[in-house]
Amino acid sequence: MKKLFLFSILMVYSNIVFSAYNKFYPNASNYCTATESTINDYEPNKFQVTNNLLRSAGLYPVYCGEKIVIMGKILDQNCVPVSDAKIYLWQVGCDGKYPYTPLRNRVNKKMLNLNNGSSFTGSGTATTNNKGEFYFVTIYPPSILKEKSHVNIRIEHMNLGMLQTKLYLSDNQEVYRNKIRNPNLTDLDCDVRFYNFDVVMPGETLKRY
Repeated sequence: MKKLFLFSILMVYSNIVFSAYNKFYPNASNYCTATESTINDYEPNKFQVTNNLLRSAGLYPVYCGEKIVIMGKILDQNCVPVSDAKIYLWQVGCDGKYPYTPLRNRVNKKMLNLNNGSSFTGSGTATTNNKGEFYFVTIYPPSILKEKSHVNIRIEHMNLGMLQTKLYLSDNQEVYRNKIRNPNLTDLDCDVRFYNFDVVMPGETLKRY
């Protein structure tokens, strides 16, 4: 009877220790807050298949506005980089209008400029690498409809589903060239500005470490 009592005490103690050891303590390295979802009605009917919005493949770039690079990383809520995520990006041109035919019909036609003579496509696609990284070459979008300069993105992943949001360009998101590690980006013009974003999709691709 005494042995059974001691065994019971030992089991209770073991469960307490095990629970304390496995308790999850969220911090900046293992928990990321999901990015807010937003909607934009001017998604293009057809996306360009390149991450360079300055021109379609095979054409010479003729555009107005400041050339910039939007780069970033896609994470899940455990702060784990999400690889093989498809990213669709769309935005206005230097005139504050969309240079393509939108998917939806119920839009303000005054926000469209389909014959502007520019090579700027207004949309593009990218896929994240094994580190969850992506980048787009585009132009700095002007503010429209009393909304700050931004681009729209939609992320799709086979395990995490879909997230649509806006990336607002600001001084806080700008990153200096000497901090860029991607050789594909450092080979660009010296005066190109870079904007960096971390986007967190709801859910998890891997269990916590």
